[in-house]
Amino acid sequence: MRLRATFGSIVLLALAINSSGQGFQGGLRGSVRDAGGAVVPGAEVMLTNEATSLTRTTLSNESGEYSFAALDPGSYRLHASLSGFKAIDQTGIRIGTQQFVTLDLKLEVGAVAETVAVTAEVPLVETSNASTGTVLDTLSLQTLPAPGRNAFMIGVTVPTVIPSGDTQFNRQQDQTNASLLSLGGGTRRGNNYTLDGVPITDLRNRATANPTIESLEDVKVQVHTYDAEMGRTGGGVFNTTLKTGSNEFHGTGFFQTRPIWGEQNNFFSQKKGIPKPDNPYYLFGGGFGGPIVKNKTFFWFAAEDYHDVQTRNISVIFPTAAERAGDFSALTVSDPAHPEGRPVIIYDPLTSRTVNGAIMRDPFPGNRILANRIKPVAAAMLKYLPLPDNNIDNGGTYYTRTALINNRFQ
Repeated sequence: MRLRATFGSIVLLALAINSSGQGFQGGLRGSVRDAGGAVVPGAEVMLTNEATSLTRTTLSNESGEYSFAALDPGSYRLHASLSGFKAIDQTGIRIGTQQFVTLDLKLEVGAVAETVAVTAEVPLVETSNASTGTVLDTLSLQTLPAPGRNAFMIGVTVPTVIPSGDTQFNRQQDQTNASLLSLGGGTRRGNNYTLDGVPITDLRNRATANPTIESLEDVKVQVHTYDAEMGRTGGGVFNTTLKTGSNEFHGTGFFQTRPIWGEQNNFFSQKKGIPKPDNPYYLFGGGFGGPIVKNKTFFWFAAEDYHDVQTRNISVIFPTAAERAGDFSALTVSDPAHPEGRPVIIYDPLTSRTVNGAIMRDPFPGNRILANRIKPVAAAMLKYLPLPDNNIDNGGTYYTRTALINNRFQ
């Protein structure tokens, strides 16, 4: 039994008890032969999860084949034995999310008490299943670049996974940006997301939950080819598996910050003499797990939190005090022929007339709109608009502000 919890996924895991979703478990199969290549039936093959010590045993059939199905992702130890042959003991067999590994065994003639220990890692080719993809294991998730520590965004390290969203929105709650991915040439946001085999894809084809990296055993990014059980997508699948506890207590923890002294002020704010904003950023979290009942029941708990102050900058044009009263005599635009700026003429629309097929209008005297021509409602609305920092109107933006958005412990 395994108990696991992450913020945002507890309800999903409760629903998984009575759900038959897509598969996340893998498998191991192969054949048992002697040194001459003849099949060896009746060999006892025992598979042990190295973290939990949970053991499964099977016998090779009359064709010398053995098979272990529905294996949780993890590292395994395999032991094969038969009277009259040396036993085989191989460790470090990694089974990833929906990864089906073929491992053939060769028994050598000898005493049953003799054991051939295989400690070197050997390349295991997945030929037992049509599903292909790249497995991002715990080490990859911890070391590869992770924008906002979003596990799905790490998928861009896999060939043919192309991002197209706004990269500044990469927090755990930013499902929209994290889902704007194209997998294997498919449409962007045409993908499926599963967590322990349970679909977590909403109506807009986004992941309803972005689990913390501390809670994930691995992520399999499945593109181009995958089993029919995955279905429903013309792009690819993010098949994720949560961590479980083991017979040993383990924990992880991290803390990140972005020092303000290392930040650069906004260019336009700096030009206006506006100081650099006080926008701290803190990201912290961790995971912890272990046995409840050794060799039987385990737990893993993970959480992640952040506190940051984000900035939003704006530079706009507001009318000057004179313009609010209808005086546009100082209004200019940039013009190389006029170093001081070329005056802009304001024409009276009520003087429109046609002369030789052309519409003509007279300018307002002094480039000033008459007070009785300004609507009272418009004049009242102008009272709520701030004045520009410089009472000049030459087409430039003389009102620049920086707003702070305080995200506390999200």
